[in-house]
Amino acid sequence: RRMTLDPTWIVMELAAIDASSDPTVKGRRLEALIRAIFFSVPGLDLEDQDVESAYLTEEIDLYFWNDREREGLHFMDCPLLVECKAWSKPASGRELRYFATTLKDKDRSSGIFVALKGLTGNPAAKSAGFFHVASAMAAGQTVLLITGDDIAKLTCGTDLVRLLRRRLTDQVRDQVLATDAKPK
Repeated sequence: RRMTLDPTWIVMELAAIDASSDPTVKGRRLEALIRAIFFSVPGLDLEDQDVESAYLTEEIDLYFWNDREREGLHFMDCPLLVECKAWSKPASGRELRYFATTLKDKDRSSGIFVALKGLTGNPAAKSAGFFHVASAMAAGQTVLLITGDDIAKLTCGTDLVRLLRRRLTDQVRDQVLATDAKPK
């Protein structure tokens, strides 16, 4: 297993994705980039990609087996579902909510939502897309967001684990603070 990543290659891939005008090419390149990055995390193996449901109603972009190794994503589900959005604008709350519902339908409690340009809304105010992150957690599905800016800073699998651990910790803390702020 390769534990380090080539930051120059990552930045070049992100630039190539951003420069492309073909949504199919953008999506495929982002999925390939995420596969390579996740492969650097101990205990993760790609099970499948672009998996369509038997009813042809949904597709899972990346589907990882997660051995939940201590140095890896031991705090995330197995199998681990990852949704990728290589859009040129922030992803909407509706898209995140759909992914959270997919997790629920598959009896998964956590998944990763990669949106290169982030989510609509304000994270501090829990508006737009960030409202759906908070409401998914309240309903039992933890959706951890990774942006293009996050990806550009990764140098090894440990960086990804730290990023996702921080996102999870922040979400739980924010949920507790929101609950504590309710009038009694």
